[in-house]
Amino acid sequence: MRKIALNEFLPPIFYRVTRYVKKRFNKYKNITVIRHPFDAIPKDVKVNWVLDIGANRGDVAIAALESYPNSQIICFEPVKSTFEELKNNLQPFSGRTHFYNCALSNSSEEAEINITTSHGANSIEPQTAFHQECNPHVREVGKEKIQLVRLDDIAEKFPRQKFDIVKIDVEGHELNVLRGGKKFFSNNVDVIIIEISLMRDQSWNEQAVFDIFAFLKETGFALVNVMDLYYAKDKAVQLIQMDCVFRNIKQIRVI
Repeated sequence: MRKIALNEFLPPIFYRVTRYVKKRFNKYKNITVIRHPFDAIPKDVKVNWVLDIGANRGDVAIAALESYPNSQIICFEPVKSTFEELKNNLQPFSGRTHFYNCALSNSSEEAEINITTSHGANSIEPQTAFHQECNPHVREVGKEKIQLVRLDDIAEKFPRQKFDIVKIDVEGHELNVLRGGKKFFSNNVDVIIIEISLMRDQSWNEQAVFDIFAFLKETGFALVNVMDLYYAKDKAVQLIQMDCVFRNIKQIRVI
C-alpha cells in the first residue's frame, strides 16, 4: 500500500512562500525579500550587474542584491513617490545601486502614467476591463507626468554596458520597452526576466505575448523558463499572467 506524504495535502503556494519569502529586519525598516525570480534563471549565469526596469519599491532589487553579494543594480522607476520609497528601501546597499526616475519606452518624450489604488499596478497603459475584473481592488485614481526615454539612448550613460540579468515588469508596457532597446538587448544582455500579462491586453485579437516572443526570437533570445503562472478563477479564460525567462542564444550551453 502506498504511503501518503504530508506534502500531498499542502498546496504548492505553501512551498513558494516558505522558500522564497523571508523577513529581514534592520535599522532602516522591515523589508520583504522575494528571491524567486533569480532561482528561475540558469545556474551557470555569473551575476555582477542587474538592470531592474519597473523597480517599484525595490523588492526584486533587494532580492538581487541579497542573492548576488558582489552585484550592482540599475533601477528605473518613474512615479515620484514610489521612486523615493525605492531609494530609501535600498539604502542598506549604498554603493551598489544606481537610480533613474523615468520610464523606458520606445520613444523619448513627456507622457502620463496612470496612478492606481495599488502601487504595483501603476501603468502607462490604461487599465483594461479584464484587468479590473481580475483585480477588483485596483482602480485608476489619477495621473502623473513622467519622462519616457529609450534604452538604446540612455544606456550610453550607464557605468556598465554588459548586463547579466534584465528584469522587465512595467504593467503592459513591456513591448515598448523592448522596442526602445533593440540594439542594447541584442548586444549587451545575457538573461531577460519579463512579466507577460494577458489581462493587460486591450484586445484578445492582439495579444502582446506573440509580439514579445517574436521580438526576442529576432533579437537572439530563447525561452528557458516560465514561472509564477496566475489563473483567473471561475472564468472561461484561465491563464492571465506569467513571468518568462529568456536567454541569449550565444550563452546557452547544452550538455
